[in-house]
Amino acid sequence: MEHKSQKRIYFEGAAYFVTFNTQDRVKYFIEPILCEVFIACLRMSKIFNKYDLFAFVALLDYAHLLFLSHEAKDLSKIMKYLKRHITRNINFILGYSTEEAIGQSPLRLAGKYKKHKKEIEKINQLMRELKQKFIIKYGQDQNMFTKFQWQKSFRDHYIRNHKDFDEHVKYIYNNPFKHKIPTAENYKYIFTNYPELITEI
Repeated sequence: MEHKSQKRIYFEGAAYFVTFNTQDRVKYFIEPILCEVFIACLRMSKIFNKYDLFAFVALLDYAHLLFLSHEAKDLSKIMKYLKRHITRNINFILGYSTEEAIGQSPLRLAGKYKKHKKEIEKINQLMRELKQKFIIKYGQDQNMFTKFQWQKSFRDHYIRNHKDFDEHVKYIYNNPFKHKIPTAENYKYIFTNYPELITEI
């Protein structure tokens, strides 16, 4: 559990399987537009954080990641970055925050953030487009979704060997089938559809 009182211990060169859930298990990721936000933030996370991503899925009320941080101490930092930006952007889409909340803050464009200004502007524009799609679908004053929040925790599992790695890749792949998603065979928001985000082994 991701509590301030807990000290996590990570191993250099180790991959981790991570699970994080929405607050109260609200099924935000049943909505494709919000899944698009997840993918966009995952893409930005890979730009601003150094790690190898091997598998992922965003489904219903949770997400799984299988990744290797280039520095073990950065694993919690990567999770904090990803959860924070998904939250900000989804709440912008849902109408709970203004445009000032989306993407990277202009105050942080110094250094490496300034280097990626074009990528930041691109994701900000994507968020505006997704918001317009959401408004067309649900109306300006939607009441289908409450304000987005993650649980204040995430579960991690240290990958012990190749067999353990393969089992968790298969587990992630089988999640749409496990939950009997009607489009499981062609479920979009899973690692197999985004080869550009995945590190080859």
